[in-house]
Amino acid sequence: MRLIFLSLLIISQQAASATLNGAIIDQAGALVAGTKIRATQIATGITRDAVSNEVGFYVFSNMTPGDYELKFEKPGFATSVTKTVSLSVGQTVTLNVNLEIDKTLIMADPVFQDPPLIDNSNSVIDGLIISRDVESLPLNGRNFLELALLIPGNSPAPNFDPTKTNTVVISSAGQLGRGGNVTIDGADTNDDVVGGSIQNISQEAIQEFQIATNRFSSQLGRSGSSVINVITKTGTNNLHGSGSIFFRDRSLQALPATFDRSLDQSPPFDRQQYAFAIGGPIKRDQAWFFGSFENRNQDGVVLVGIRDLATRSIRRGFADSPLDDFMTTDRFDWAPNAYDRFNFRYSFERENGTTASTLVRSIGSASQRQSSENKSNSLLANYTRLISAKELNSFNFSFSTFRNNTLPVAPGPQLTFPSIQDGASFRVPQQTKQRRFQFGDTLSMVRGNHTLYVGGEIQRVESDLDLKVFQQGRIELIEDFPDFDRNGDGRVDDNDLLFAVTLRSGFPERSLILPDTDNTYFAAFFQDDWRVHRQFTLNLGLRYEIDTDVKNVSRTKELNPLILPFLKGTRRKDANNFAPRVGFNYSTADERTSIHGGYGIYYDRVTLEIQTLERGLDGRALPVEVRAGNLFFIPPQFLFDPVNGVFPPPAPTLANPFTGFVLPGAGAGGINIIDNDLQNPMVHQMNVGVEHEFTDDFAVRADYVRNVGTHFIIGRVIGTVPFNPVVGGPDIVKNLESSVRTKYDGLLLSLEKRLANHYQFRASYTLSRSFNYANDDQIPFSNGPIDSNDLRREYGPTPNDQRHRFTFSGVFELPGQFRVAPILTLASSVPIDILLPDGSSRVCELQRNAGARQFRTGAELNTALTQINAAGGSLCPNADPSTGFKPRVLLPLVRDDLKLGDDFSSLDLRVSKVFRIGERWTIEPIAEVFNLFNVTNVLGVSNVNYSGFSNVLVADSNDPGSPGFSRSSSFGQPVTTAGGVFGTGGPRAFQFAARVTF
Repeated sequence: MRLIFLSLLIISQQAASATLNGAIIDQAGALVAGTKIRATQIATGITRDAVSNEVGFYVFSNMTPGDYELKFEKPGFATSVTKTVSLSVGQTVTLNVNLEIDKTLIMADPVFQDPPLIDNSNSVIDGLIISRDVESLPLNGRNFLELALLIPGNSPAPNFDPTKTNTVVISSAGQLGRGGNVTIDGADTNDDVVGGSIQNISQEAIQEFQIATNRFSSQLGRSGSSVINVITKTGTNNLHGSGSIFFRDRSLQALPATFDRSLDQSPPFDRQQYAFAIGGPIKRDQAWFFGSFENRNQDGVVLVGIRDLATRSIRRGFADSPLDDFMTTDRFDWAPNAYDRFNFRYSFERENGTTASTLVRSIGSASQRQSSENKSNSLLANYTRLISAKELNSFNFSFSTFRNNTLPVAPGPQLTFPSIQDGASFRVPQQTKQRRFQFGDTLSMVRGNHTLYVGGEIQRVESDLDLKVFQQGRIELIEDFPDFDRNGDGRVDDNDLLFAVTLRSGFPERSLILPDTDNTYFAAFFQDDWRVHRQFTLNLGLRYEIDTDVKNVSRTKELNPLILPFLKGTRRKDANNFAPRVGFNYSTADERTSIHGGYGIYYDRVTLEIQTLERGLDGRALPVEVRAGNLFFIPPQFLFDPVNGVFPPPAPTLANPFTGFVLPGAGAGGINIIDNDLQNPMVHQMNVGVEHEFTDDFAVRADYVRNVGTHFIIGRVIGTVPFNPVVGGPDIVKNLESSVRTKYDGLLLSLEKRLANHYQFRASYTLSRSFNYANDDQIPFSNGPIDSNDLRREYGPTPNDQRHRFTFSGVFELPGQFRVAPILTLASSVPIDILLPDGSSRVCELQRNAGARQFRTGAELNTALTQINAAGGSLCPNADPSTGFKPRVLLPLVRDDLKLGDDFSSLDLRVSKVFRIGERWTIEPIAEVFNLFNVTNVLGVSNVNYSGFSNVLVADSNDPGSPGFSRSSSFGQPVTTAGGVFGTGGPRAFQFAARVTF
């Protein structure tokens, strides 16, 4: 018998393919060997054959995702046909087939069977977004990754990246998203420098994608949280295509509730998105093509703060935020014979836009914006060889580039006020270039009841950075508005403001150039999906991973000699990253219920920013001069005394801020060193769950997930260099070490109905708690722990911790060819960090992110603040705790009736009507509304303050004799809303569109 192998395989990993298996059973319940099974892909007509083995089992491994018809034939039995078995990316479908005896020995009419709705073979916790979801559900901005939020266990993550502020970041099982892994057709598409995905794909090119939230197999790695596997569309034997246009403007848009309408501003918003895709045969049954492009032109705005000196208030207005985004994806698939397959894909994206800079305050000014250009290219090639009926090998190669160039919209230093971030971000200008070479090979084999996968992967990442950080400087102010004429010029203006320190590069004309920021990643894996019994499967796997230079091993001889006494032991690669994984799946005899569970070890990638911190902040390459602000020139008891609190002649002002004397040992980051024992963050993932199909089209699933992360990275001050000649005095030493943990407990529930009777839906609920030791999951660039000698004080809820999250989505086909598709999202509040009056750190006696967790109301918070004040005020250690404490700070009280935190509620809705023109053409006018009921959802953007509320205890008055000195009216006031001005969860917006298919 000749085997005709199914074409269009993209890559060897289960990440980009699917598996079909099952048992052949006769009427007596016995397993039937020697049954011929033929799988025919409906789109191409290409077939692949298999035969059940000596114990009656069959396996189709490495199948291209798509719809198949299956035919089961055995002499003496009636032919059995299963129509439209959908194989999806990353999934294993178990289809047990009952054969009926053909008493006449004449071919009987086929017996049709539907595939099961539940997973009877795996223990992975995942969700699948199919093409119908991508094409039919309302998406604000058309970024398909937002659909991952419909799967339980996943939620939005705060933005951590100043270079990709338009990126959608997914938080899975409590992690913050930096270490998540996104693959397109199996090729890595992540930013190894800072984390996050670097390339978007047009919705017109997406076939489907899987988000493996937890407990994925050993074939996948480089993530301690989730893996998102995206599959692009291919050509078929029929010419097919689609085109769409989406339109919005300001007349269809409500305004954020926190916008100051007295400013009489009207946001100049409009958005047009055009997309087109076409695919078909080059030579029928042998070669196919597919191409797509999409362009987004958007004239948007961002919400900004405006300091109003006359009213001593911060008003909220708009600043322009244009965006142009072009992307294309093109594919060629070739099957020259029944055994060899070649597949090629090229994707390109160019994004130019102006957005808000990364903020450490709840809002930034119009000057706190940046313009950026991101360009990404990726090329993938795959060769797959069918060795025999039971063996298949697949080799793939991919090459990708990413370039980012970010500039401030205006020059100047960053002005960090307690309540607003003004001036230009000290992080820009900067430029990053990344190149990735990726090789992978997998051999899949069927041996009896075992489906085996053996393979490996090599990735070479080469990066170059040009950082002009701290060139313009940063000024840390302790008040939002001046109190009186301190400089004696006869007027009260910003030159009378008090500021504590200034920070600026010791060489402001010199860039920090970090070439050859490189790393090579190796991985090998073995996976055995062992079908012990037709009702019981074991998933056994082992993965090994190693990085060559994320710890800067190649440059140990270049380290600053001053820090060598602080390094313990010898620096080596983290070479013990063995990741065993074991899972089970037991299904009942009727295949309607399965119980699954397992345990596995997963390693996060260490981003190359860790390497750049040691190279850049080594006490020599980027010396940051910390100079005394005018605060140091006034005796503390006279700071707010109009008579004695004036500036003496040497005191700097905002007109000449960098003229204060140098403060030795107070560097912005000090000297950063990588601990010789730094390791890849490791997560122990455990789950147990049950899945039940209670009718042919409905399935319910429940999973308990527990994740315990170890060796997560934090920066901790471990001492002081007595004298650093570059800074002219002592300098603190910050150790980048693997010494903190994460914890996540979640109950994940879902109810799913597949398409039948003209409707489908998915309902998901997550009850969870997530804790960690920092408001970031890896990069300790900003404020570190308040007490480096007691890291337990940093343990608290993650900034995006949502105890309850519910989503509902569906597609409903109504009479008259109308279609309705809603997305409903409900979620509880995220926590709020509570900061000191100058915003320099949180209140040191309180847990990190204590608002809306330990304290639900202002009255509860006031009880704690009163106790702190009774002890003399908040007491925080110095950066180097061995040097003592900072002066105590009295804390103003907040409103007793203040409610901390805000729940999230948004209903997005699409209504369309399909018009059919002939047999092949359709035209679909579309109307969409986002946040239909215009609910105000207070939420932030950055990981420093994701709550969206003002979280600094700024006193109403700086005069100790005024009642306003002990009151903070601004704390807890809403500042920003979810999605900014035009994004998901933001103010209500309408959008109109039309889509054509053929």
